[in-house]
Amino acid sequence: MKNLRLVLLLLCSSFLGFNSFAQCDSTATLAAKALGQDYISDGQVYRALLFEDQEAEFHTTFFGGSNYRISSYLGLVGEQLVFTLEDTDGNVLFSNADHGNSVYWDFEFEHTIDAKVKAHIDLTKQKSGCAVLLIGFER
Repeated sequence: MKNLRLVLLLLCSSFLGFNSFAQCDSTATLAAKALGQDYISDGQVYRALLFEDQEAEFHTTFFGGSNYRISSYLGLVGEQLVFTLEDTDGNVLFSNADHGNSVYWDFEFEHTIDAKVKAHIDLTKQKSGCAVLLIGFER
């Protein structure tokens, strides 16, 4: 009986893990659509499974003279993820919260900068989910 419980527990946790990965894949597909055809992904998929007040932080470099787009999704519905772009000193350069949690935003950088992109859930719209950010540069 103990072995049966263990097997059932392993099967359930495997299914839940697979379901989480499947949701993240679907979310990444939506973020890629928001990135659009005029932008090429930097090759990274910035993912985090977020619950309530958790925050994900990603580090990247934006090169001067280039145009970029950041697309963001939480789960299968847009405008539930808040992302903030900061320089290495913590100065906020942009927040999509100021623009209705827009699922994408375009940036132009004159100089190369190292930056942090922080993401958290808009708790008025959702409580948990798979957060996906994509960063692309203009073709």
